[in-house]
Amino acid sequence: MKQVSEVRGQKSEVKEWLKVQGSRFREVLITGNQQPATAFLKFMPLWIEAIGMGVFMGAILDSNPTFKERLKELGDKVFLFTASDIKKNFYFHIKDGDIKVIPNFAGNVDVTMQGETNVLFGLLLGKEDPDTVFFSRKLIINGDTASAIHFKNILNNL
Repeated sequence: MKQVSEVRGQKSEVKEWLKVQGSRFREVLITGNQQPATAFLKFMPLWIEAIGMGVFMGAILDSNPTFKERLKELGDKVFLFTASDIKKNFYFHIKDGDIKVIPNFAGNVDVTMQGETNVLFGLLLGKEDPDTVFFSRKLIINGDTASAIHFKNILNNL
C-alpha cells in the first residue's frame, strides 16, 4: 500500500512542477521576451510541449472571455501552427470555444499557419497584427480560407 501512495505523491509533484513551469513559460511570453521561450520549446520533449502549450492556451482563454466566446463561431476546426525556426508543429483543435493542444494529429488539418515562433506567439497574445505579418510574408496561411480569415479577425480583437 505504501508504494501506491508514493506513486500518487510523485504524480502530484510532477503535476505541480508542470504547472509552475507552464506559468513561468507564460510569463516569459507575456513580457515579450520570446527568445528564452523559443529555446525552451526547441528542446522540449513532445509530451511536455503539449502540456505546456495547453497551459499557455488555457491561460489566454481564461484571461480573455471574449476570445473564448468568439472561438465558438469557428465550429470544429483543427489548426496547425508550424514554428519554422524551431521545426515544431502545434496542432490546436478548436471546438465549443475551447482549444485543445494535440501532440500528434493523424486527421485532416483545416488551416495551416507557418511562421517563426515569435510571430505565432505574438498573434496568440495579441501583440502582432495578423494582416501585417501576413502581407509581410512573416506568416504563411494555407487551407480553409474562410476559417483562416475568421480566426484572423478574432485575433485582431485581442
